[in-house]
Amino acid sequence: MPTRRWYTAQALDSYRALDGVINDMTLHEITACLELEAASKRRRSVIDRLILRAVKLSSIEIATRLQEKYHGKIA
Repeated sequence: MPTRRWYTAQALDSYRALDGVINDMTLHEITACLELEAASKRRRSVIDRLILRAVKLSSIEIATRLQEKYHGKIA
């Protein structure tokens, strides 16, 4: 899945810029940002924020899959 470069650039620009775009980013984009930020070993606060969002998106994805499997549809 491709990442939207603008979102990735904004997310890694500053913590304030990250807050402005994080809710519009996909799990794939969040993971890509995590990889880049962790490799640079720069800002723990940005990494922590990205992790929290990745966890939330992952839990939503799991819940959706389980609902589809056991209910046959999304609630």
